[in-house]
Amino acid sequence: MASLFQRHGIYWIDYRVNSKRFRISTGTSNKQHALVKLEDLKVKLFKGEIGAKKLTGRRSSATEFFQRYEAFFRNGSTVDRHPDISRLQAWHNYFVKNGIRHLASITPNLVDTFRTEELEGRKPKTIKNYISFLKTALNKAVEWDLIDKNPIAKVSEPKIVKTFNFFSKKEIAKLLHIADPEVYTGIQILVSTGMRRGELFHLRCRDVDLKNSSIRVWPYGEYSPKGKRPRTIPMTAELKKVFIKLLKGGRADDHVFRPFVCQNRLYKRFAELLKEL
Repeated sequence: MASLFQRHGIYWIDYRVNSKRFRISTGTSNKQHALVKLEDLKVKLFKGEIGAKKLTGRRSSATEFFQRYEAFFRNGSTVDRHPDISRLQAWHNYFVKNGIRHLASITPNLVDTFRTEELEGRKPKTIKNYISFLKTALNKAVEWDLIDKNPIAKVSEPKIVKTFNFFSKKEIAKLLHIADPEVYTGIQILVSTGMRRGELFHLRCRDVDLKNSSIRVWPYGEYSPKGKRPRTIPMTAELKKVFIKLLKGGRADDHVFRPFVCQNRLYKRFAELLKEL
């Protein structure tokens, strides 16, 4: 008995041989192609050509995977990936230093020693980012059928206690007074809407409804907004004037606010202004 199921958009085949259960990836998201592979496997099962040996990724090269993963998240990304590249290189260099040649050799204990040796004295948020990055990468290795399961899925991450600092009206007025035009507009929109800079960076002309004075925050491609769900934000009369200027001559698919190459540029410029408060 063999059947199809989906995992992360890829079709897999679930089958049994000698009362043992196996799952193998078809390597495709096309259902028709997957069905062809399913029928081929059924024929091989009927003929007894498939034994009880399970396909595994135990010999998958760690170096080759990290190179492939870097190419994967660089491809077509509009997000600044420098922090991710730094984390990837740190993990890869550490694995090489410790003689880890295959993905299956990565263990929770190795992650613990990395925290002790490489991240000593670093903030909990930094440690969390490193561990989360590796977990996400190894989840992709599972999706690519390079390993059977994520070896560090159950590794705990530091708990982050969030604190929030709010700007007073006086501080906002001063920031606007000393900001250059691009940052000025960005601050206006973010303060008036509560949007994140990533949400503003991905906002398109069709998401701004001038008639009903509203803004739709929507996921695009690899980007998801806060909470990973779309939402609608009301627009003030003052903000509406800003958007009328930004939307002038723009097409539906055009981005509303893209004065910088990446969204982190706005953050860096804003951080420079904060030093003058």
